[in-house]
Amino acid sequence: MRTEAVYQDGVFRPLTPVTLQENQRVSLEIKTVEQEEALAWLEKVSESRRRFAAEHGLLPDSTLDIAADRMR
Repeated sequence: MRTEAVYQDGVFRPLTPVTLQENQRVSLEIKTVEQEEALAWLEKVSESRRRFAAEHGLLPDSTLDIAADRMR
């Protein structure tokens, strides 16, 4: 079984349901995911943006509009 969890208040909390008995002992291998998986995710997002832009053209950058709206 493989699942992702968040360490919060001294407890590992699974991000998806697990099929374990209550109080069942398990062995955990701790592997932080921020660096390698975040970079892989960012690459997938970049590739999706490139494909979308090639097919539909570029989307307008609305960053300044969003910033102005947030300051109201």
